[in-house]
Amino acid sequence: MAERIDYTPPPNGDLDPSAQQEWERLLEGLHEHGFLRFANDLVRSNTQLAQILTNALSREGSLNAIQNLSSLLIALSSIPPGQFHKTVYAARDAFVAMETEIRSEREHDKAPGFSGAFRLLKDEELWHALTPLIGGLKTFTAGLDRDVERPVSDRTGKPSDFQ
Repeated sequence: MAERIDYTPPPNGDLDPSAQQEWERLLEGLHEHGFLRFANDLVRSNTQLAQILTNALSREGSLNAIQNLSSLLIALSSIPPGQFHKTVYAARDAFVAMETEIRSEREHDKAPGFSGAFRLLKDEELWHALTPLIGGLKTFTAGLDRDVERPVSDRTGKPSDFQ
């Protein structure tokens, strides 16, 4: 069994400390954990840090990355979470099925031939599965054919001077 610890907390004359006392406690805690030193270093290096950030963000690649990320986030925000969840897990399952199919030992490694192709044309289940994919590919290629001068303006309708 554990020994009893004899601890008597120091007497606290004031059960409702003043704002000044709380402020001093906060500062002491921040100092003990190194936050004040970090904040002080950050403030003192402000001009150097601002210069580094400005140089990094003014590059064409950085601007493209920011705009691409913005487009991705705008597109993701328009998808309801339930639909996104369903789509992501359906894609995962499709990739697992494709990998399983590729890695499986097949008895019929040769092409299906004319009669096999004819059977595929009559396979209703296959056509029900392919119809949404074909429609999606049509929409995808139509989107790729569309010229967009300014991506942000395309979705928001607001004019932009960003290049």
